[in-house]
Amino acid sequence: GDVTFRIKYQAIVFKPFRNEVIDAMVTEHLTKEGFFAKAGPLDIFVSHRNLPPDLEFDHDAVPPMWKGDGMEISKGTNVRVKILNTRIDAEGMHAVATFKEDYLGIV
Repeated sequence: GDVTFRIKYQAIVFKPFRNEVIDAMVTEHLTKEGFFAKAGPLDIFVSHRNLPPDLEFDHDAVPPMWKGDGMEISKGTNVRVKILNTRIDAEGMHAVATFKEDYLGIV
């Protein structure tokens, strides 16, 4: 006795790749070390080393933000970043990204 069922389903699949350009929203974790953003289930960290050199962290601002060259990055800012590396574990999907290449930045 085997039983076979024919099932039809649709799946939405999200798997970020290295060097993929993706849009994300900055979360509340902005520090002098960089900022965190989220794109669906993906948690993204952008290090201060991967930000343009003219951006500086303003910890006195309320809320704290990265700013310079006419840009202000704070919680809720939509950004376009390029994924450098990814990791998937039991806690979720994580990525490190850059913000300092052509066509990347605030969306």
